[in-house]
Amino acid sequence: MVKEALAPAAARAAAHYRECLLCEHRCGVNRIEGELGRCKAGAVARVFRHRIEYGEEEELVPSHLFYLSGCDLRCKFCIAEEKAFDPRIGDELTAESFAELAAWGASQGAINVQWVGGEPTIHLPAILQAMRGCANLPPVVWKSDFYGTAEALALLDGVVDVYVADFKFGNEACARRIAGVDRYVETVTRNLALAWQNGDLIVRHLLLPGHFDCCYRAVVQWLSTCLPRAKFSLRDGYRPRWVARSDGQLNRRLSVGEIQQAEALARAAGLRVIK
Repeated sequence: MVKEALAPAAARAAAHYRECLLCEHRCGVNRIEGELGRCKAGAVARVFRHRIEYGEEEELVPSHLFYLSGCDLRCKFCIAEEKAFDPRIGDELTAESFAELAAWGASQGAINVQWVGGEPTIHLPAILQAMRGCANLPPVVWKSDFYGTAEALALLDGVVDVYVADFKFGNEACARRIAGVDRYVETVTRNLALAWQNGDLIVRHLLLPGHFDCCYRAVVQWLSTCLPRAKFSLRDGYRPRWVARSDGQLNRRLSVGEIQQAEALARAAGLRVIK
């Protein structure tokens, strides 16, 4: 199914290089001509790191992660720091380089390839083209901030085996202050509903210090009401990185009590918690 879906998806995705509507900033820029939108990405996708990862959800490991530079969000706590935001960092992603690296990953025991960032959605045309040229494409995991457009998500239908969606914030004010985006909750919840219809979905939430009621509780409530059978992955390994070090709320680690309280709330809400 994946190989058959790749060719038409890649052809449709290429149009976004001339009028980019891949994320909900909807900049509409011509990336072929060098116009830059909010993410600053051009028509070349770059991989700043790839590795075999064992710290993902148990059902995904060992996973071969491809980290692409450039992002449509500006999260203060981003663990990738400047690499996430500068799309000029890294080696160009091509069909040849991806096929070689994917073969290496398979030889190391990886059971899938996982696209991460930064944010892979802003590089969809290049990613689809690269996968199209891979003769032995492993199962595909799409790890995203889910701030993409419905048009972008449609390009992944039939291509992605597992969606891993970051549901970061539970309200618009926190999304705006911490990540610099508007209509965050509206966009992410729409996309979660679409992905749920089209494939295997894991919803991740990184627990943030000081954001239990405003964000975490709201995320749990929405999921328990709207997607109660979706897999829920609570991530408790927050570290104050990037500019979060100077943020009064975000400049500390989580306490054991905060983590236990979060786990208890998810289970009390009946969520399908996975490790």
